[in-house]
Amino acid sequence: MKKFIFDVLTAGFGIFENPIYDYITMSIIGILAFTIAWNVVGTLGFRGELGSVTHWIVRIFAFIAIWFIFGIIIKIVFFCIENWINILVIGILIIIFSILKYISSNNKNSILNKKIL
Repeated sequence: MKKFIFDVLTAGFGIFENPIYDYITMSIIGILAFTIAWNVVGTLGFRGELGSVTHWIVRIFAFIAIWFIFGIIIKIVFFCIENWINILVIGILIIIFSILKYISSNNKNSILNKKIL
């Protein structure tokens, strides 16, 4: 019964549009959640029904947390892939301004420290 509740709660979770990628990632997340729940219950030393209920509760929370973290990481990666030119330009501008700031702070007579007006 507990597995059925777990399956019902996690059935709608997905990360990708592609079902094959989704099955692979959900399997990895499920294995990680199982390992975390197994280790937590083993560390607590619970046995029997208490251990089983604790295992499934920890497993649900671990599954949701890992799914959330994977989702954020994958969204960031997709964003970087789709906008790599903008990210590259912003990175180059940050590096240039950091170099100019470093030069102006180390050289008090630099033209970068002069007031324009």
